[in-house]
Amino acid sequence: MNIKFRMPNINIFKEAYLFKDIKKTRIFLFLSCTIAFQIYSQKITIKGSVKDSLNTPLEYANVLAEPVKDFQMEFAITEKNGSFSLDLVKTQDYFLRVSYLGYKTKALKINASKDTIINFILMQDDNLLDEIKINTKLAVSIKKDTITYLVNKFTTGEERKLRDVLKKLPGIEVDKEGNVFSQGKRVTKVLVENKQFFTGDSKLAVNNIPADAVNEVELLDNYNEVAILKGLENSDDLAMNIKLKKDKKKFWFGDVEVGIGVKDRKVIHPSLFYYSPKKSINFIGDLNNTGTKSFTFKDYLDFEGGYSKILLNPKAYFTRLNDDFSQFLSNTNFKNSNHTFGGFNITASINQNTDLIGYTIYSKSENELENQLNNTYINNASSFNETRIQRQNPNNQFIINKLTIDNTQEDGTKLKFTSFFKYANNVSDNKTTSVINNKSNEILNIANAENYNFRQDLEFYKTLTSSQTITFLSNYSYSKGNTNTNWISTNNVFQPLIPVLDDTNYSLFNDKNTLSQNASSLLKHYWVLDDFLHLYTTVGLDIYLDKLATDEYQQLSDLSINNFNSSNFGNDIEFKFLNSYIGSNLKFQKGKIIFNTGIFYHNYLRNTIQIDKKNQLDKKYVLPEVSINYDIQRSQKINFKYNLKVRFPSIARLLNNYTLTNFNSIFRGNVDLENELYHQLSLYYYNFSLSKKINYNVSATYRKTAEGIQNINVLEGINFISEPILIKNADENILINASVSKNYGDFKLSINSNNSFSNYLQILNSELQRNISKSQTLGGSIKSNFKNFPNFEVLYNKSFDNFKTPSSSSNFENQNFEINIEYDFLNDFIFKSDFTQQKFTNKSQNSGNRTNFFNASLYYQKENSLWGFELSANNIFNNQFIRNSSFSDFLISDNKTFLLPRIIMLKVSYKLD
Repeated sequence: MNIKFRMPNINIFKEAYLFKDIKKTRIFLFLSCTIAFQIYSQKITIKGSVKDSLNTPLEYANVLAEPVKDFQMEFAITEKNGSFSLDLVKTQDYFLRVSYLGYKTKALKINASKDTIINFILMQDDNLLDEIKINTKLAVSIKKDTITYLVNKFTTGEERKLRDVLKKLPGIEVDKEGNVFSQGKRVTKVLVENKQFFTGDSKLAVNNIPADAVNEVELLDNYNEVAILKGLENSDDLAMNIKLKKDKKKFWFGDVEVGIGVKDRKVIHPSLFYYSPKKSINFIGDLNNTGTKSFTFKDYLDFEGGYSKILLNPKAYFTRLNDDFSQFLSNTNFKNSNHTFGGFNITASINQNTDLIGYTIYSKSENELENQLNNTYINNASSFNETRIQRQNPNNQFIINKLTIDNTQEDGTKLKFTSFFKYANNVSDNKTTSVINNKSNEILNIANAENYNFRQDLEFYKTLTSSQTITFLSNYSYSKGNTNTNWISTNNVFQPLIPVLDDTNYSLFNDKNTLSQNASSLLKHYWVLDDFLHLYTTVGLDIYLDKLATDEYQQLSDLSINNFNSSNFGNDIEFKFLNSYIGSNLKFQKGKIIFNTGIFYHNYLRNTIQIDKKNQLDKKYVLPEVSINYDIQRSQKINFKYNLKVRFPSIARLLNNYTLTNFNSIFRGNVDLENELYHQLSLYYYNFSLSKKINYNVSATYRKTAEGIQNINVLEGINFISEPILIKNADENILINASVSKNYGDFKLSINSNNSFSNYLQILNSELQRNISKSQTLGGSIKSNFKNFPNFEVLYNKSFDNFKTPSSSSNFENQNFEINIEYDFLNDFIFKSDFTQQKFTNKSQNSGNRTNFFNASLYYQKENSLWGFELSANNIFNNQFIRNSSFSDFLISDNKTFLLPRIIMLKVSYKLD
């Protein structure tokens, strides 16, 4: 059977836009799968085994099927018993090559006419004892925790960026956000030539590193940048190391992209790289008004987590000052957007043992956002409805600098010094229209936040004897923030508790000033008693010194000030927190199971000084922890963890006076508030087989709060007052995620399920009530990986969300159907398109909407040419908004978020080579 493929007809997607019910979507999904399996039916299977001359099975041997004609290469990795399986195109000729380190490679030409069993016997090659003489590299090699891919065995040469390369490597996935997953596990750090690339986050790497510069991709599981801690510290990190081609290691390479579009759309995107044995320089720039953000809120969270991870993770932690900087990064959908980004990264070898690593990241965004919310306020036995329209113009800019000097001696001794500086300045004006019972009020909110943060880190690692190692970590940080918020309205729409004076216009202010200092030190001793028994001892100290001041007032039309301090507003608090601890871990191995049990003694001392009150808290805890890792085999693992944890409230939750948080909301802290105490258990199962091309991932997390902080909420209409309180058995949370994926020849099928359940106590208008939240998502996908045919990906997800209180229940459903097509044709053209249909249903109100998105691009680059041209169109159907839902303690929101209009652009790129 001959199957012909044609260029996709855009009319098909226009018809999709007219779908009237989800049945047609399911029919389309069924037809896609049917076509896929029709193609797969043209396959035959080659099975067999690989053994040595003593009839011993060779695990992880490479079996390559290289087509004589221009078809996709297939490969397999042998199992523990030496078996392998290959799916090949029927009637085609292939060269089978079987290779294994230290053995002579065998080659055999076959015709894939029918299912066949072929067994191979490999002979040792005495000439390959010296690894330097090994010239033939395996397509995939597996060694302990490292998987190495030889890229040219899987690519066609038409790939543009690292993202395109990774998508063609077996077992590796790249999502739309730029996250990379290997065998279901997320890559947490990216290296280039064994050096960290910028912040280590994968997004900048996959979207900017040119595909033709990549020679090998290494996946390093249980990664630890400190070599002498390997085998001592358990690491969940997965690092990806990009090895460059030899001709890319001594000069500049990269590309520059420039684009213009209708309605003055523009983009300028240079990506420049220089690598040499002793120095590397990277620059990434981005200037656009198309809604693309090079640095998002998620990137910021990853960056902060990665940065703090090099320090010790204190056994007790508490949420500190709210970071106003991060709040300005949380928006992702815009009506209009101007974005400027620049990143510079340098790594240089000062001498044989010392490296200098530094980077600077600058970002500036000017955005326009609009949201329309239908809010339902749940007030015990009744509810209250509000329509709210928000138009925002947030402008934010920040600069992040980091400089590290890393000295590593030949014996593994490591001394590392890091300086870090961050500055952010964010301004936003937000016009809110609140409609209640057909009565409309408008409120203008103007906010200005400025933040500084400086941090110094010192790390020292040394092996004392063959059985003893020490780690010393120390850091100091200083941060200062000032936030000014102004609410303006022609009507007195403010919370009734606020002592507002009558005026022609109402202008209320909240000035917040924060100052924070933190010093932490840790000393850890590792004692290897024998190969199967380790004893670790840790002693540490954390000191926090924070200040927070708020001032609320009204500025009258005659410029006089009505200060609210006499009505229990205004705060000035000094906060001192000390955490000293000592503890031990006993790590031992029994067969394939590694046990790690620990117990830590903590002494917490907290002092607060406020306007008229001093308060002291002294708490002592013994906190146990247990982890069990069962390596069933190299690619099959079960991990279990249990921790008893404490968390202390932030300084903001200890304020003894009111503070204004919005025009309709007031918050008051609780100076006597103590810490939370909760149990957390997690279970993770992982199973991956390269030879069978199947991957299982199952994770479950259970959290039970013995003593938790919840808010006392007093709600009247849309106005509310919140105050935190400590409640026993405050909440319970369960998360269960599962996924399975399987490759069938040129196709990959995936199924996933994400489930969460939580129930928690809250006090609403003096009544204690228990709320229940449930969320479930089910999904699946099919993806092709052809060499000469159009490639497609079909995805379908459906989620169910339920929020229940004693007096109400809300149900929402979201369906997402997506088709992605990529077609390389006529050698020089690449066509890409993606169609997404989103259906939102508010089951409680029997309402909903369906939104269809269609994007497409055509890229042209003549072979061996440095110039490339691309015509792209986004939001072709010109959708105005997307719709979703959210719920909190007493507020359920049905939200419309408005979007950028249709964007059509012509881009020109030039490759530096």
